[in-house]
Amino acid sequence: MTSPLLAEDPRSLGGHRLLSRLGAGGMGQVYLARSPGGRLLAVKTVHEHLAEDARFRERFRREATAARAVTGAHTAAVVDADPDADRPWLATAFLPGVTLRRAVADTGPLAAEVARALAAALAEALAGIHAAGIVHRDLKPSNVLLTADGPRVIDFGIARATGEHAHGPLTATGAMLGTPGYMAPEQILGGATVPATDVFALGAVLTFAVTGAHPFGSGPVAVLLYRAAHEDPDLTGVPERAGLRELVAACLHKDPSRRPTVAAVLRRTSAPDSPLWWRDEPLRSLIADSAPRVPADGAAAVAPKLPTPGPTASPAPTAIPAPAPGRDRAARLRTLTRRSALTLGGGGLAALAGWAISTAPGAGPSDTADENPLSLREGRRAPRATRWTLTLDDSLGGAGLNGLLLVDGTVFVHGPERGTSLGGQVHAVRATDGTERWRRGGGTPAAPALWGVADGLLVAPDVLAEVVDVRTGKPWPVKDAWPSGSTRWYAVAGGRLVTLHTTGSTNDPELRLRTLPDGASPDIRKDAPAWQPPAVSGSSLLLAPEPAALVEGASCLDARTGGTRWTYKDLGADDRAAAAPVTLPQQGSRGPEFALLTEESELHLIDVRNGERRVRGQLDVVAGRGTTALGQADGIGLVLGGGRLVGFDPENGKELWRHNSAGLDASWPRRAGGVPGPVVADGVLVHWTDTNTLQGVDVRKGRKALWKASFEATGQRPPAIGGDTVYVTAGSEVRALGLRDGKERARWPLDGTATALAADGDGWYALIGGTTVRAVNAPTA
Repeated sequence: MTSPLLAEDPRSLGGHRLLSRLGAGGMGQVYLARSPGGRLLAVKTVHEHLAEDARFRERFRREATAARAVTGAHTAAVVDADPDADRPWLATAFLPGVTLRRAVADTGPLAAEVARALAAALAEALAGIHAAGIVHRDLKPSNVLLTADGPRVIDFGIARATGEHAHGPLTATGAMLGTPGYMAPEQILGGATVPATDVFALGAVLTFAVTGAHPFGSGPVAVLLYRAAHEDPDLTGVPERAGLRELVAACLHKDPSRRPTVAAVLRRTSAPDSPLWWRDEPLRSLIADSAPRVPADGAAAVAPKLPTPGPTASPAPTAIPAPAPGRDRAARLRTLTRRSALTLGGGGLAALAGWAISTAPGAGPSDTADENPLSLREGRRAPRATRWTLTLDDSLGGAGLNGLLLVDGTVFVHGPERGTSLGGQVHAVRATDGTERWRRGGGTPAAPALWGVADGLLVAPDVLAEVVDVRTGKPWPVKDAWPSGSTRWYAVAGGRLVTLHTTGSTNDPELRLRTLPDGASPDIRKDAPAWQPPAVSGSSLLLAPEPAALVEGASCLDARTGGTRWTYKDLGADDRAAAAPVTLPQQGSRGPEFALLTEESELHLIDVRNGERRVRGQLDVVAGRGTTALGQADGIGLVLGGGRLVGFDPENGKELWRHNSAGLDASWPRRAGGVPGPVVADGVLVHWTDTNTLQGVDVRKGRKALWKASFEATGQRPPAIGGDTVYVTAGSEVRALGLRDGKERARWPLDGTATALAADGDGWYALIGGTTVRAVNAPTA
């Protein structure tokens, strides 16, 4: 039967005029539409083969009715549906925004405190969904929409009434209602789908939000399903802060009865002062730029043409390529078979195990450990020309390059390791020609946040298990460079590598100190508080506790001995550092100072030698954990936060100048150890004043900008300086500007978006689209 309205106007459903196609998914097509009263809607039509399935149509009818009852600030309201149409459809309020998946890909993983706030929003949304008597069953990053009003859970198209069972275990991709990597074990194995099923998915979503990776890695569907059903998730990159790892682990428990309820998650994560993090840059601009162009009524050029109803052909089954033979495949089969014999029972479980084993990825000749997944293409030495390009082998599937670091003529690239979906690999190549120095695997696939070079050693505790010699790639000849657990930060002071870890089942902080460069004379302090990254002056480290730590004050440690040199006594019981402290170097007769900023925007300048307070004053900034940072350039103190960049006098703490700022992530890259710092050279600091304007400021005479440069596209990455040239990326290009005058010297189009940018005197280096590293020569020789 053809709907009269569809027959009357092929661009209309239920009186809602379809304006443009928004996208497609496993269930059908999604269109932007306008209701008869002018309201914008997202209309989803289901695929033909599903429309012909009587059971699906009946379930769709029940779900559409139940979905109308879902209310709450963090869901998309269902406003209309027609389950009896030739192509059943459902319309929800249209919410301009970006998915969590895209937000993480474009702007990087969320901070722990932000993820905690996200967890509260998602829990509130799920509470509303469950109150309507349905389970979402497909909560994933692409079904979490970040809008100008906050996060929203969307797409109830495959929600199922609470307690309903699937039709046995999944044995073919065509039978799958859900997304591998986010599906709970009971969902995979054919059990009842209950509210706890969505809690499992919530844990997986939070893992992705803070790491950019999936808790069960990547790979073929069968392997993902097997891991989710029978193996522990990889939570290595999930931070301990704000109780996040503990919460995620609880949500991902295999037993639904052992997971926290949605109400319990909400109690653990809600807070009256939760940040409005989606309003901060660069997310704010990403959301603002996401709104599609809404055509005027009758604009046929953009109006979609709906498929004409007709005979339905059975969908072709998805072909899974036969794995190549090899030793690794045989070993993997033995491992999976052994696990299945030990842990599986019942016909359904055995069927799943057999399916997972038969489709597990093989390791053929191209998957040997010696084969480099990056291919090098040589370029030219001429000014402005591409010097070399590294391209990731596309056979690695969805895994991509996610880290770029340039230090002293070596480019470090982090990406996937061939032959495993859970491992990462660091490549060290020469900046001059892109040829390989060495590569080392064995770490995690998550993007590195702490890596840097000290005393000729690559220190990357979040992606490599060892400290590695930059020249040779050989690891330290010491055991347990990083203990099991999570490394919070590292610093180098007095010839010692100082690291703070959380270890054991209680995640207690532990401070470790080793002598550089050989790692000898290890010292361990097990009574360490949860300290923020320190300010360093010689062998002295100023350590301030995290805001949530049950410790007061700040302490100066001697890196040579691990002992306390002095304790700063001028912080009240409620005074907490809003950002990692910074060192202001010695100038004239004034010795070096530690600068500390509290959550109340109170600035403390402290004598490094004895811990005496030199200055205590108030700065007119809004200080917030994760959104504020302290820095210095040419001896001038800097604070970035609350939409402002402020320079202050190290003598008296008074404000010298201020400028607007697009935010911390857009302007200050992370330095070694994970602490953000300003982009500055030759006394000129470069930062984004808003999402489309880059500015150069003379640090000592900063009241008036040296120059400003405007961009049509949104700038989301910190600029980089090489020699006397500033390199900046916005949209799909890189532009070169003069450091002191801001005049354009060159521009280069890109094949995608640059997710990382570095520079030296020879030119710039960018990570593009997660698949390519490009080195380009400076505009002039």
